[in-house]
Amino acid sequence: MNILITGGLGYVGGRLAEHISARQPACKILLADLPPKTRPRWSEKYSFLPFDVLDKSSLAAVFRTGRTDAVIHLAALNDADCAKNPALAMDVNTKGTYNTLEAAAAAGVPRFIYFSTFHVYGPAAGDTISEATPAMPAHPYGITHRAAEDYVNYFRVYKGMKTLIFRMSNSYGCPADKGVNAWTLVFNDLCRQLVTAGNITLKSAGLQHRDFITLSDAAEAVRYFLYDIPDGWGDGLYNLGGGASISILDAARRVEKVYEEKYGKRPGPIQTAPAVPGAPEPKPVNYVIDKIRKAGFSPAGGMDGEIARTLELCEEFLK
Repeated sequence: MNILITGGLGYVGGRLAEHISARQPACKILLADLPPKTRPRWSEKYSFLPFDVLDKSSLAAVFRTGRTDAVIHLAALNDADCAKNPALAMDVNTKGTYNTLEAAAAAGVPRFIYFSTFHVYGPAAGDTISEATPAMPAHPYGITHRAAEDYVNYFRVYKGMKTLIFRMSNSYGCPADKGVNAWTLVFNDLCRQLVTAGNITLKSAGLQHRDFITLSDAAEAVRYFLYDIPDGWGDGLYNLGGGASISILDAARRVEKVYEEKYGKRPGPIQTAPAVPGAPEPKPVNYVIDKIRKAGFSPAGGMDGEIARTLELCEEFLK
């Protein structure tokens, strides 16, 4: 199988390429992204194609390089950049997804996997979120992903393309290399703080809860749907989460635990900001993944292993 990963040099793209190629060695991985100044070392074993979702000629060129059996579409602006420039977010995240779908359909690509986000549910979703929860995003990041989802469904219903939408919760895990822009993510930030400073400082009281999923589980979900149930995608919409909610403070404690076991050193105390007086205590989030479990996929977890690998990578910052 020939798999094209757009945004392939990014945080999720790198781990997807590494996982799928390890589990399916006969697979050919193609990475498409904006041309970097320097190719990261891990990516050198894969074919790289310069790619811009807003340049239709570059899109057409990507699909002229050979047969593509599936596209995994990750190319998008992150939440911070979406907030800074909502108009560009609409161009890249929504129009860019449509452009990629159009080019893939013209090239006869049979399968298209789109990575969306739990942010499409919006701030009013409540504490229990399933695929039946109305999607009411209020932030440009969620808004543009939600609009892109509609185009993915358009190509499924009217163009006959087999499509899959993963609404992924908070991913975490070791980046493919330390140069990947992923160090503001919760677990990665905690690991970097601990290795470089010897203790963790939170910007809040740490009581807010999140559903977290390892990058290994996210990558395995893609592999499972492509290889194990290629014709069992149903309506093509699935929550992709870890199935468990923990607070940011508990996440920090878990990182401390792994650090102490790995290095035999006790970290300094976790520093937290005072809780807001009178504020309601945050409740656990129930990001329901029953639907994807019924399709045969369940996350394996492996939190401590991902933390340990991330701590090892953070040692490079000390050099």
